[in-house]
Amino acid sequence: MKQLRTFFITAILTIFIFNLSFAQSTVKDTAYNHSSSVVFPEMTPQLVDNLDLLGRVWGFLKYHHPNISKGEYNWDAELFKMLPGYLKVTDNKQRDAYLAKWILRFGKIPVNKNVKPVDSNAVLKPDMAWINQENLSPKLYNLLMKVYQNRNNGLYYVSYSSLWVKAANFTHDNNYAEIEFPDAGFQLLALYRYWNMVYYFFPYKSLTDADWNMVMKNQIPSFISANDKKAYWQAVRRLIALIDDTHGAVWNVKPTKTLDYYRPPFKVSFLKNDTLVVTSYWDSEKIDSSGPLIGDIITHIDGKPVSFWIDSLAPYYAASNHQVKLRQLSLPICGGNEPSVTISFISDGIPKEATIARYNVDEMGYVYKTDSICYKALSDSIGYVSMDDITEAWVKRIADTLHSTKGLILDLREYPNETINYKFYAILSDKSRPFFKATEANMVNPGQFTFSKPVYTGKGKQAYPGKIAILIDEESQSHAEFCTMMYRTLPNSIVIGNTTAGADGNVVKIQLPGGVNSYFSGIGIYYPDGTETQRVGIIPDIYVWPTVQGVKDGRDEILEKALEWLKE
Repeated sequence: MKQLRTFFITAILTIFIFNLSFAQSTVKDTAYNHSSSVVFPEMTPQLVDNLDLLGRVWGFLKYHHPNISKGEYNWDAELFKMLPGYLKVTDNKQRDAYLAKWILRFGKIPVNKNVKPVDSNAVLKPDMAWINQENLSPKLYNLLMKVYQNRNNGLYYVSYSSLWVKAANFTHDNNYAEIEFPDAGFQLLALYRYWNMVYYFFPYKSLTDADWNMVMKNQIPSFISANDKKAYWQAVRRLIALIDDTHGAVWNVKPTKTLDYYRPPFKVSFLKNDTLVVTSYWDSEKIDSSGPLIGDIITHIDGKPVSFWIDSLAPYYAASNHQVKLRQLSLPICGGNEPSVTISFISDGIPKEATIARYNVDEMGYVYKTDSICYKALSDSIGYVSMDDITEAWVKRIADTLHSTKGLILDLREYPNETINYKFYAILSDKSRPFFKATEANMVNPGQFTFSKPVYTGKGKQAYPGKIAILIDEESQSHAEFCTMMYRTLPNSIVIGNTTAGADGNVVKIQLPGGVNSYFSGIGIYYPDGTETQRVGIIPDIYVWPTVQGVKDGRDEILEKALEWLKE
């Protein structure tokens, strides 16, 4: 009897301890908020394969498992809890058994009769090919399929944004801004989190140059081996650059030295054929008279050709196309971690070289364009509207004035006011026209994107009688591209300049360990006939490339071409 009583007491204590460990696995679990305490062994091909599969399973369960997706567990903490044991498995059989046992810890998977099949008309469909009977044990395969077939009763880690079209809104992802580096566990978590966000909720995953199915496996060694904050920061930037989306900016909630901590007092831009030219001054008081000066062509930086620096920096900057990649590089290319740099350049056809000072980016007084003129009349009854400065009050004020002009210029080379595009269109058109349609995410079937119906411009009472020139360049991004698509539907309109940034639609905010923040495009934007805009950009009807001489003379050659066309 005594032995039986001891048995029951032991059993009850075991159950209590097991349940206690489960209770500590809720979203309130903070034991790992400052350190993962995970130590990785030396990387081997088997371990990389194991970690690749774990990353897929971890992300899949986060967004599909009915208990986990409701937020019943701190899913980051659960990763750190299981990793020490998982790192000891030596073959696929042990790996699959460990993962199956881990999945079973999170409770019974109830039957969900409300699960809908994949929409046959979906633009993008969930890619579950990695859940493969040939590569996984029968038990693990069946468990994963059971999760998928009864998926997603909760939207704790991702929800719908407030847009009129459904886009992801990532919620309850801790950015762990206070962690100390290196911490290989948190570094791996960053890779897992970002890879799965893109895999399930990025509408342009099929347009990336890299095969996203291979990205996580290829990036695992560099994330785990990052031995300080800078190395981790660079690994994150290389990862995000692989989405080929200009919206993929990266910044830290705590200031940190970037790849271009010191910068020169002048601004450079890339013209046609990757020609790097000084276009303006950030701080004219710091400019050395020996140059380089506005209009000078930079050929070498610290003895290496500009093409070398393009190739060196490009992997760290997300961009949808080549020209906007150069736009991204124009800021850091003459920057660096030293307070001086040697520049070789051509001035008025004469090769020159100068060693110039660079300045701390936190201290140099950058002067940005602050032109607040939203409307002015140019010669020959031509109106000019700066779309970044226009307000609703100005739209009402100039409505009648515009109709007295013979031609109109809409300048979309800076980010336009987001609140007035439909209202401004209404004073130019008496007809409503379709100008885009979007793809929207499906939160309860992650990875599926379907088309919305075409969206119309709206209309006013009177059509603008004259010609309209719309100005764009590589600085025209996102809402500027969206507005260009709208205004381009106006009769007698034409687009002048060069290709835009190729990153349209809303942005989705992403938080990664170490206080790293980023974005990606959250909905797909297409022309009404389904033609893509992402990565392609808006293609002008008339191409105009600024020239070196035009820069030197301070001319706006795109505007000049618009005036020429309007006067024809």
